Amino acid sequence: MGKYLVAIDAGHGINTAGKRSVKLSSDLYIDGVLIRKKGQTIKEYEWNKAVSEYLAAALKRCGINTMYTADMTGKTDIPLNSRSNTANKKGADILISNHYNAIGSSQAWQSRVKGLLVLRTKNASSKSIRLGKLVVKHLEKDINYEYSYGLMRDVDMSGFTLAILRQTTMPAILIEYGFMDYWNEAKLMLDKKHQEKCAEAVAKAVCEYFGITYTEKQEANKTKYVRILQDINIHSKPDFDAANVIGKVTAGGAYTIVEKVKRTRTDMYKLKSGVYITASPKYVEVFEK
Repeated sequence: MGKYLVAIDAGHGINTAGKRSVKLSSDLYIDGVLIRKKGQTIKEYEWNKAVSEYLAAALKRCGINTMYTADMTGKTDIPLNSRSNTANKKGADILISNHYNAIGSSQAWQSRVKGLLVLRTKNASSKSIRLGKLVVKHLEKDINYEYSYGLMRDVDMSGFTLAILRQTTMPAILIEYGFMDYWNEAKLMLDKKHQEKCAEAVAKAVCEYFGITYTEKQEANKTKYVRILQDINIHSKPDFDAANVIGKVTAGGAYTIVEKVKRTRTDMYKLKSGVYITASPKYVEVFEK
């Protein structure tokens, strides 16, 4: 049983009106997999829920207790005063509310406003300010943001105070991790690796706030294999130059991956035998055992 309790507020619910991205201008692929089709949207809830669950897992690993203020099934959009009351009654030490931003009604893509924004309420305690600054520090360090607003007062950004921050009795902040109407950030909303990376950055900030050592996630040591989908060339070097072609591998074969070689354009896999093949998901797929 940990010493501290963190209330995690998973932002807006699945049915909150208007809280979604602009309609996608093209199919969205992540790591070669179709995630969302052209013309569809990404609901803010999908980000809020995922990053909140990753944050809870990270804090638990660090010995910190957590609670949710929202209905994580998405069936009910819990009112803000109920969320605040729940955190207050449970005696949470801090509250973190997770969100994704937009400058308008997300009817069209825009390129002017982007980046990280962390909010604290008007007349917030020094503890809220310290928590907010730590979260900004770790997110700016770990996430490659094009721009950061840093920590701001809610009233200065929106013209009014935010209920989830105003009505809670513990230090509280609200994080806007990006903009749903800015394509470069909207496309990250369903990227599990980005969701987890953001959550881990916030967990580092929370650990520093409480004076607890952050415990890194231990990755499972699984062997990665590549399955060949179409006949492709094998290369003696991580280069697609024809002079480096030394043979072919046929569709249906499976081989052990030693490493992924980053290249300017298409990456390559180095196989256990020492040869190289394309890493394009059009021709190969990766699996683990």
